[in-house]
Amino acid sequence: MASIIFRDIPDVAGIERQLDLQFRDRLLDDELEELPHVIDEASIRLFGITQRDTFYWALPQPVLDRHSRADWEANFDMLGQYTRDPNAPWREFDLDLRCPQGGRLHCFEVFGRQLVCALHGLHPDAVTAFITRETAEAA
Repeated sequence: MASIIFRDIPDVAGIERQLDLQFRDRLLDDELEELPHVIDEASIRLFGITQRDTFYWALPQPVLDRHSRADWEANFDMLGQYTRDPNAPWREFDLDLRCPQGGRLHCFEVFGRQLVCALHGLHPDAVTAFITRETAEAA
């Protein structure tokens, strides 16, 4: 079975382009100002939540009742770990989160927490909306 290529999803590709331009200092001031809103809109379409929704202080009460701050943040420890294969943690979900050169996507920094929440069912509003019937059948 082939993996879902995360960078090929239209919302991901758009944010990846914007972040690449930002990294190379090529975004216009108004684009730079608008970028956090564009990222949040894409995040909601992809995952049903934004990165802000994954922060401990923003969690719904039922989630807070089950997790301490340290316990909650431990769910995301793997996002900061270096590995020779940046796609290793995602293979079990049939996802390819690498750039064309094999490294980590820029957008992983802004979508990583939401992805973990959606894949592991950590947040009640988090979903994998980017996995549609078409992407599942293609994989």
